[in-house]
Amino acid sequence: MPRVRGATYKATDGGRVSAVISLLLCVVVAGAAVFVAGRASAPERSAPESSAPERYGDRLVRGVPVGFAGTPRGAGDAAAAYVVAVPAAAGRPDVERQALIDTIAVDGSGPAVAEMMGAGSSSADGEGISQTVAARVWVPDADVDARVQQGAEVTARLLLCALSGSATDGVVAGPETGLAGGWYVQSVSVRWTLDRWRVVAAQRPLPVPPPDQRGTRRDGGPRDTQPLLDVLSGRSWVPGTV
Repeated sequence: MPRVRGATYKATDGGRVSAVISLLLCVVVAGAAVFVAGRASAPERSAPESSAPERYGDRLVRGVPVGFAGTPRGAGDAAAAYVVAVPAAAGRPDVERQALIDTIAVDGSGPAVAEMMGAGSSSADGEGISQTVAARVWVPDADVDARVQQGAEVTARLLLCALSGSATDGVVAGPETGLAGGWYVQSVSVRWTLDRWRVVAAQRPLPVPPPDQRGTRRDGGPRDTQPLLDVLSGRSWVPGTV
């Protein structure tokens, strides 16, 4: 039978194996160092912005919303919120009323703004209804979504319903009990300063005809409908809405 050659093996050099292992370890360590350095130097990813815009009512100062956008639309929303907040403070202590005015008015305009917006003096007994509701707001001749510069002033016009009346016990209505009120259009000028809208001036409200109870049919009586043209146009919006 032919002789089967036995397999021959070379003896492995232990030093060469150690060198190979050391080289592999160096490569792994170097790669890890590069990875860590890259992670450390990479810019942080910003959290994805919420698709829902911040509501201005989420930011309050002395109970008054202040988180309005620096746009004419934000100016109109701010004017509407301030016109509502100031009359509601008419029955509060003088210190609280003055603090509210200082929050929303530019320096030096506080007294005039308070008087024109219905909070010039507190009621005799401090009780009752003193309320203004802003139904519509518009900014004539303006791109309502354009950003404004610091110091810019915007004049907004508002359709308001003002109510006033004395408090009752909620059980008996006497002969003098009543609720006064009416519909008005008012102009309010605000200034964008330090990323906040502050009131510069407010004109006295101009009475306008109330909404007709019969819809499109006129209820009679004198009617100056000219101030309502902008209210009924596409330029007005409900305060606080997009």
